[in-house]
Amino acid sequence: MLKNRLSVLAIFLTFILFFVQHFTTQPPSPKGLDTPENQFSAVRAHNILKSLLRENKPHPVGSDLNKIIKERLKNELDQLGIEHQEQKTWACASRFASCAEVENLIGIIPGKTDLPYLAIMAHYDSVPMAPGAGDDGAGVVAILETARALKLEAPYKHPIMLILTDAEENGLIGAEAFFKQHPLAKEVGIVLNIEGSGSSGSSMVLRTSDSNELLIKSYSSENTSPYGFSFIKEIFKRMPNDTDFSVVERAKISGIDFAFAGERNHYHTPNDTVGNIDLRTIQHHGENILPLSRKLASVDWQNMGDEFVYGGEIYGIWTQWKSSYSLFICIFSALLLITTLIRSNTNIKKTALGVVFSPLTLLTTILSGVTGFYLLSFLSGNVVSWPGIDWPYRLLLIGTTSIGALIGTAISRKFVNQNEMVFGSWFFWLILTLTITIFLPDAANVFILPLIFASILLFLATFLKEENQPIFLLLTLVVTLPLTLGLIFSLEQSQGYKLVWAVLPFAGLYALIISPFLYSLNIKSTISYVGVVTFVALMVGSFANLYTEKRPQHVNIHFYEDLDSAKSFIHLSGNYKNNSSDDPEPLIEPLSSFVDTQTTKTLIPFRKEYALRYWAETSSSGWKGPLIEKQEKLNGSKSLKLNLKSTRSASRMVLLLPKESNLESFNLGSLEIQPTLSSWGLYKGYYVVYLNGVYDKEVELTLNFETSQKEVNGYLIDISTKLPNHLDDLYKQRSGIFSPVHRGDQAILIKKISI
Repeated sequence: MLKNRLSVLAIFLTFILFFVQHFTTQPPSPKGLDTPENQFSAVRAHNILKSLLRENKPHPVGSDLNKIIKERLKNELDQLGIEHQEQKTWACASRFASCAEVENLIGIIPGKTDLPYLAIMAHYDSVPMAPGAGDDGAGVVAILETARALKLEAPYKHPIMLILTDAEENGLIGAEAFFKQHPLAKEVGIVLNIEGSGSSGSSMVLRTSDSNELLIKSYSSENTSPYGFSFIKEIFKRMPNDTDFSVVERAKISGIDFAFAGERNHYHTPNDTVGNIDLRTIQHHGENILPLSRKLASVDWQNMGDEFVYGGEIYGIWTQWKSSYSLFICIFSALLLITTLIRSNTNIKKTALGVVFSPLTLLTTILSGVTGFYLLSFLSGNVVSWPGIDWPYRLLLIGTTSIGALIGTAISRKFVNQNEMVFGSWFFWLILTLTITIFLPDAANVFILPLIFASILLFLATFLKEENQPIFLLLTLVVTLPLTLGLIFSLEQSQGYKLVWAVLPFAGLYALIISPFLYSLNIKSTISYVGVVTFVALMVGSFANLYTEKRPQHVNIHFYEDLDSAKSFIHLSGNYKNNSSDDPEPLIEPLSSFVDTQTTKTLIPFRKEYALRYWAETSSSGWKGPLIEKQEKLNGSKSLKLNLKSTRSASRMVLLLPKESNLESFNLGSLEIQPTLSSWGLYKGYYVVYLNGVYDKEVELTLNFETSQKEVNGYLIDISTKLPNHLDDLYKQRSGIFSPVHRGDQAILIKKISI
């Protein structure tokens, strides 16, 4: 009778543990205006945010509103009595030639000594389509509220610097300007960077510098709600995402990158508003940086210590250890497992077979989930990253992975018994842990904690009566769940269902450990019940409109005008693939009626092979293109000085020169930049110079070639987020359940040039 109840108890325990872990990792409640002055208050910070972003409109680099917000920030620093200075200079991104004239703000809270500064950094610009309350207004006001509290207690041992950067959204340009050009950059010893990617969620340690012992110990000892997993460092290394902290790392300065990533449908959209930002997220930012700043500003930094891994909070308990210990923990766990296997008199050959069947359960769980979302994509033509009605997707995820786990269990129990499978799954986990520890050491925490805990439990179980051992071994789920299923909600929020592959391995790992406890289930009937629920989720997810005003479909309106051929087109594009070689996200009515949804078309004169979907011919804008106001040959025709200007106050200009031009470098003011020959994407085969935030500026640009040039042909483009008036009807229809995203709407004028 007890054996028959084991499976039900395992499932029940799974639900209980999941909800306990979920609620213990939520951001803290916001503190109000009555909070003591030496504490962080999200309400005070939010009031600053409402004042800074009172227009609730985008403010990209160079825009009039961005300059107004900069002045408001200076006023906030004045009210706090914090000395500040402005850094205004041309700078460029390090990965590609994206340049802007930035206006950084640097505030100083003096210390007792002239030791290196503790810098707290966030960016105040936004993308062209978002008011930027989450990215990165929340970070900016968290710094201001933190600085207010720190100023009350200053001076500390170390001086404190506030760095509010510009043009982060164009390639981390403001941070590049500070750390490459400002004399104070050499005096910075530690940087705490504060970022946002959405409008809610816990503020986590996204990544740290390599020698992070002092940082992590200081963080965990002072914070009442620490949050973060070192395995995210391994993920972040392999993602295209970036923050200003990347510039800090390249400057070889120690620090921590904090960020949140909840409600990412709002990220870089008009929904990133002051009203949508979660005050708990702002509070968590403050709970992270205020106590940590106090601690770091008061201690010696001569030795930053060793590399530490950290496992986040498990039911509210923070875990961390020296990375070099991971391998020793693995070896100890291996010896303990072997000793336990011998003591238990379990069949070693059958246990080896259990090791073989363990990856089968892992794979059936993953493949079942993949199959479910493939069917969803096949039936609906689409998988929505963050659906407005998310219960069908969540139910489909639970249902399909459960079916996969049950299939794996049904197969394995034909060949090995429960005890053999328990040992087999943990020996397989040991193999995974050793592999991860050696090749991805920052991700070892996910595997090591369950392994050592389970090894000890298995050893202790050998001292119990045989009939009591299965119930006791259910405790292995206690530490396994937070580091597998417990991560899924955060991954769902941050990665979305288009990247369901990022979620499924964690479901598979938990299935691997729980499967021996499901042996007593009637697998066929259980699969049939789960299958019905899964089918309902699949049908609703396939045929219901999952877009809402809270979570709209991302659709940008792109207007292309080739000024040489006098041809104009519109193209509807969003946060999805949309060229001829990929399947785009299907457009829904009424937007689909504005474009050709069946065929592809080359819209861009310098990339004949780059055909786009969702296009239509349209009328001319009547706008004049960008101008070369004057040009002058220098250095025996090896250099060429150009003055570029947009006749319509476009926010961005792009100069394209072919590979044959042999462009060696270019100058913006006193800045000399090495160009990059683009090897992929729209500008493949061209040297590209991006000039951001230009508007009414006349930009002086000097091009330096390897050899003297008689004539160089290329293209000059200007880009504005203001669309031609004849697209007003389309613009009005793109509302409600539609939203622009990232760079958003763009009116792009292209013309050939000979210089």
